[in-house]
Amino acid sequence: MKKLVGIMLIVLCALGVASLAFADVSLSVNAVADSGTTLGTHVMLKCTGYKYNKTGDPWAQCTNLGAASTMTFGTLTHSLKNTAGVETGDAGCFYGDYFFIIYLYPDCWGGKGYDLKQTTQTFSTEIRDAVVRAPVYSKDDKYSGAAAQGDLTTAEKALNPQLGSSYLARDVSEGNNRILKCKRARIVRAEYGIPPYAGTGETRPTGWKAIEKTTLAGTYSGSVKITLTEWQ
Repeated sequence: MKKLVGIMLIVLCALGVASLAFADVSLSVNAVADSGTTLGTHVMLKCTGYKYNKTGDPWAQCTNLGAASTMTFGTLTHSLKNTAGVETGDAGCFYGDYFFIIYLYPDCWGGKGYDLKQTTQTFSTEIRDAVVRAPVYSKDDKYSGAAAQGDLTTAEKALNPQLGSSYLARDVSEGNNRILKCKRARIVRAEYGIPPYAGTGETRPTGWKAIEKTTLAGTYSGSVKITLTEWQ
């Protein structure tokens, strides 16, 4: 878009003449604002479930694995533990002592928006119904040295009903697989874990199945892919 800006330049000087000459100089101004989206480098945190405080700072409680791409749950346990790590009973199933927080940094500009989703998955049969994904938005998350990002707007919350719920990691159905849809740069988390049976006040996603203690010993694996696409 071009704008013509008239700038009046007035020069006064004494040359022994009777009058001064005035001139208009018109300058054209041309600036281009592009548009686009990008997904910055993620950061993976490994957290110990039994001593993790949901109201606390994940960065202070978990191990920073940088831009790691492998979530290693290690040997699954069937022992329940208190916050001190002391065994308090049997879980009745295998589950992971650890869970992982993937910090994601999507950005957009020039009127574009982004839709951040988990788009693919593969899992060994033995664990495919036990691995859980939860998209989490926190108003307290922030870039280093910056202020907290604050809450989502009412309109942004309406676009993201998935926040605050958990899903099977193998569930990539439309809507359920969304992590965040927005037209602002926001920090969002994708959390992955293998939980035990639900305790008091807890729930599990539809279709969730525990890894039974009768499951044969072995190494089981899977993979997921998180993708950002543009929208307007």
